[in-house]
Amino acid sequence: MLGPAGPRGLRVLDIYAGTGALGIEALQRGAESAVFIEQNARQCEEIKKALERHRLRMLGTVHRGDALVLVGRLKSEFDLVFADPPYDLDEFQELFTRIDSARLIASGAIAFLEHSKMTKLPESLPGLSLSTHRRYGDTAVSVYRAQEQGRVQEQGPGGQ
Repeated sequence: MLGPAGPRGLRVLDIYAGTGALGIEALQRGAESAVFIEQNARQCEEIKKALERHRLRMLGTVHRGDALVLVGRLKSEFDLVFADPPYDLDEFQELFTRIDSARLIASGAIAFLEHSKMTKLPESLPGLSLSTHRRYGDTAVSVYRAQEQGRVQEQGPGGQ
Protein backbone atom coordinates (compact mmCIF):
# COMPACT_ATOMS: atom_id res chain seq x y z
CA MET A 1 0.00 0.00 0.00
CA LEU A 2 3.00 2.30 0.36
CA GLY A 3 4.24 1.67 -3.16
CA PRO A 4 7.57 0.26 -4.33
CA ALA A 5 9.72 2.31 -1.94
CA GLY A 6 7.77 1.07 1.08
CA PRO A 7 8.58 2.98 4.27
CA ARG A 8 12.17 3.79 3.20
CA GLY A 9 13.20 7.14 4.67
CA LEU A 10 9.85 7.77 6.37
CA ARG A 11 9.33 9.02 9.92
CA VAL A 12 6.88 6.67 11.67
CA LEU A 13 4.48 7.21 14.56
CA ASP A 14 3.09 3.96 16.03
CA ILE A 15 0.23 4.83 18.42
CA TYR A 16 -1.31 2.22 20.73
CA ALA A 17 1.79 0.30 19.70
CA GLY A 18 1.19 -2.92 21.63
CA THR A 19 4.14 -5.10 20.65
CA GLY A 20 5.47 -2.39 18.33
CA ALA A 21 5.38 -4.81 15.41
CA LEU A 22 4.17 -2.25 12.87
CA GLY A 23 6.78 0.37 13.71
CA ILE A 24 9.57 -2.19 14.03
CA GLU A 25 8.72 -3.72 10.66
CA ALA A 26 8.77 -0.23 9.12
CA LEU A 27 12.26 0.32 10.59
CA GLN A 28 13.42 -3.05 9.28
CA ARG A 29 12.20 -2.01 5.84
CA GLY A 30 14.13 1.25 5.86
CA ALA A 31 12.10 3.82 7.80
CA GLU A 32 14.25 6.67 9.08
CA SER A 33 12.86 6.63 12.63
CA ALA A 34 9.91 5.47 14.70
CA VAL A 35 8.17 6.83 17.77
CA PHE A 36 6.08 4.34 19.74
CA ILE A 37 3.26 5.31 22.11
CA GLU A 38 1.94 2.60 24.41
CA GLN A 39 0.20 2.81 27.77
CA ASN A 40 1.16 -0.63 29.10
CA ALA A 41 4.54 -0.59 30.89
CA ARG A 42 5.30 -4.24 30.13
CA GLN A 43 4.59 -3.72 26.43
CA CYS A 44 6.89 -0.68 26.41
CA GLU A 45 9.71 -2.82 27.80
CA GLU A 46 9.01 -5.46 25.15
CA ILE A 47 9.20 -2.84 22.39
CA LYS A 48 12.56 -1.64 23.76
CA LYS A 49 13.85 -5.23 23.88
CA ALA A 50 12.68 -5.85 20.31
CA LEU A 51 14.42 -2.67 19.13
CA GLU A 52 17.63 -3.87 20.80
CA ARG A 53 17.27 -7.39 19.41
CA HIS A 54 16.89 -6.04 15.87
CA ARG A 55 19.67 -3.48 16.37
CA LEU A 56 17.24 -0.62 15.84
CA ARG A 57 17.44 1.06 19.26
CA MET A 58 18.99 4.25 17.88
CA LEU A 59 16.09 4.64 15.45
CA GLY A 60 13.21 4.09 17.87
CA THR A 61 11.83 6.04 20.82
CA VAL A 62 9.26 4.57 23.19
CA HIS A 63 6.84 6.76 25.16
CA ARG A 64 4.67 5.26 27.90
CA GLY A 65 1.32 6.86 28.62
CA ASP A 66 -2.03 7.93 27.28
CA ALA A 67 -2.00 8.51 23.53
CA LEU A 68 -4.26 11.57 23.72
CA VAL A 69 -1.85 13.25 26.12
CA LEU A 70 1.43 12.17 24.56
CA VAL A 71 0.71 13.16 20.95
CA GLY A 72 0.37 16.75 22.12
CA ARG A 73 3.91 16.62 23.51
CA LEU A 74 5.63 15.39 20.35
CA LYS A 75 7.59 17.95 18.36
CA SER A 76 8.33 16.40 14.96
CA GLU A 77 6.40 15.60 11.81
CA PHE A 78 5.57 12.07 10.73
CA ASP A 79 5.14 10.62 7.25
CA LEU A 80 3.52 7.37 8.34
CA VAL A 81 1.09 6.92 11.25
CA PHE A 82 -0.17 3.62 12.60
CA ALA A 83 -3.03 3.68 15.11
CA ASP A 84 -4.36 0.37 16.42
CA PRO A 85 -6.30 1.07 19.63
CA PRO A 86 -8.30 -1.56 21.49
CA TYR A 87 -11.54 -2.05 19.57
CA ASP A 88 -13.68 -0.72 22.42
CA LEU A 89 -11.73 2.56 22.40
CA ASP A 90 -13.12 4.79 19.65
CA GLU A 91 -11.19 8.03 20.00
CA PHE A 92 -9.88 8.53 16.46
CA GLN A 93 -11.56 11.94 16.06
CA GLU A 94 -10.09 13.30 19.30
CA LEU A 95 -6.70 11.72 18.59
CA PHE A 96 -6.37 13.24 15.14
CA THR A 97 -7.69 16.59 16.34
CA ARG A 98 -4.75 16.65 18.75
CA ILE A 99 -2.30 15.34 16.15
CA ASP A 100 -3.42 18.03 13.70
CA SER A 101 -3.20 20.75 16.37
CA ALA A 102 0.35 19.64 17.21
CA ARG A 103 1.21 19.72 13.47
CA LEU A 104 2.53 16.17 13.48
CA ILE A 105 1.30 15.25 9.99
CA ALA A 106 3.88 15.82 7.25
CA SER A 107 2.91 16.76 3.73
CA GLY A 108 1.96 13.58 1.89
CA ALA A 109 1.61 11.55 5.11
CA ILE A 110 -0.37 8.32 5.25
CA ALA A 111 -2.24 7.01 8.31
CA PHE A 112 -3.27 3.39 8.75
CA LEU A 113 -6.06 3.01 11.31
CA GLU A 114 -7.00 -0.48 12.44
CA HIS A 115 -10.41 -0.88 14.06
CA SER A 116 -13.40 -3.14 14.44
CA LYS A 117 -15.44 -3.64 11.29
CA MET A 118 -18.34 -2.30 13.37
CA THR A 119 -16.63 1.08 13.84
CA LYS A 120 -17.60 3.56 11.14
CA LEU A 121 -14.94 6.17 10.54
CA PRO A 122 -15.65 9.46 8.74
CA GLU A 123 -14.56 10.41 5.23
CA SER A 124 -12.10 12.82 6.82
CA LEU A 125 -10.30 13.36 10.08
CA PRO A 126 -8.48 16.59 10.98
CA GLY A 127 -5.76 17.00 8.35
CA LEU A 128 -6.61 13.69 6.63
CA SER A 129 -8.96 12.31 3.97
CA LEU A 130 -10.05 8.69 3.65
CA SER A 131 -8.23 6.96 0.81
CA THR A 132 -9.03 3.25 1.24
CA HIS A 133 -11.08 1.07 3.55
CA ARG A 134 -10.62 -2.71 3.73
CA ARG A 135 -12.16 -5.43 5.86
CA TYR A 136 -10.41 -8.57 7.08
CA GLY A 137 -12.81 -10.71 9.11
CA ASP A 138 -13.76 -8.74 12.25
CA THR A 139 -11.03 -6.18 11.55
CA ALA A 140 -11.05 -3.16 9.27
CA VAL A 141 -8.19 -0.95 8.12
CA SER A 142 -8.92 2.59 7.03
CA VAL A 143 -6.14 4.40 5.18
CA TYR A 144 -6.10 8.18 5.28
CA ARG A 145 -3.84 10.56 3.39
CA ALA A 146 -2.78 14.03 4.42
CA GLN A 147 -4.88 16.77 2.92
CA GLU A 148 -2.78 18.99 0.72
CA GLN A 149 -2.46 22.55 1.89
CA GLY A 150 -3.92 25.09 -0.50
CA ARG A 151 -5.58 22.51 -2.78
CA VAL A 152 -7.94 25.07 -4.25
CA GLN A 153 -6.17 26.85 -7.05
CA GLU A 154 -7.34 29.94 -8.82
CA GLN A 155 -8.49 29.29 -12.34
CA GLY A 156 -7.73 31.52 -15.25
CA PRO A 157 -10.28 32.88 -17.74
CA GLY A 158 -12.69 30.26 -18.99
CA GLY A 159 -12.04 28.02 -15.94
CA GLN A 160 -8.57 26.99 -17.07
